[in-house]
Amino acid sequence: MMSRISFLVRPSSHFVLEVVALQTVQCAKKPLRITWDQFRSAITANGFPTPNEAQYEGFVHTLEYAGIKDKRMAAMFLAQLIHESGGLQFKEELAYKDKDDDPYKSSIDVPGKRYYGRGYIQLSWAENYLSASKGIYGDDRLLQNPDLVAKDEDAAFLTAGWYWKNRVAVVPGVQKGRFGDSTRAINGVVECNGEYLENSKNRFKYYKMVFQIFGAKGKPDERGCYN
Repeated sequence: MMSRISFLVRPSSHFVLEVVALQTVQCAKKPLRITWDQFRSAITANGFPTPNEAQYEGFVHTLEYAGIKDKRMAAMFLAQLIHESGGLQFKEELAYKDKDDDPYKSSIDVPGKRYYGRGYIQLSWAENYLSASKGIYGDDRLLQNPDLVAKDEDAAFLTAGWYWKNRVAVVPGVQKGRFGDSTRAINGVVECNGEYLENSKNRFKYYKMVFQIFGAKGKPDERGCYN
């Protein structure tokens, strides 16, 4: 009978190949790891108050939901959320929350409901509320009750993840790491071709800080919006 020692010292080539293949699969399936300290530092280093642990858990869960598998994309995502929500402080678009003026009116609005920006990516327009609701929950609850996106922490993050997955990450330039292309996909008409270039440049400043703290590979790529 072969001893355990001799088996380990002289394994067959077939066994070695199987072990290497198994290790390769395990490495490929290793989940993206963003720590609490990295998340917290990414917010505070950009000049915003310390987030809470529920926000950290929501962010990590949303990375998985949105299919974000590398630190570069995670940094792009968080940088955009930081800009859209004032460092995760605001889940409603302050410019229209308490005003009669409503630039987001459409033919599918539910009477008495308004569809200004809500959640961590400021989801707006009834069409997006409906599509996100069907994509996340399989029904139209967010169209019927858009305030859920601001009041429910899970909805605030998941709608951001839905928008990123379906409207931002699908842009070829974003897949190549061009941060400006993600800004263009979110608010390009106003910030890339309009008068608010300073906003898009601030987004990139946030990204550079998050990129460094997350330990993403390579260098931040500014292209795709104003250059």
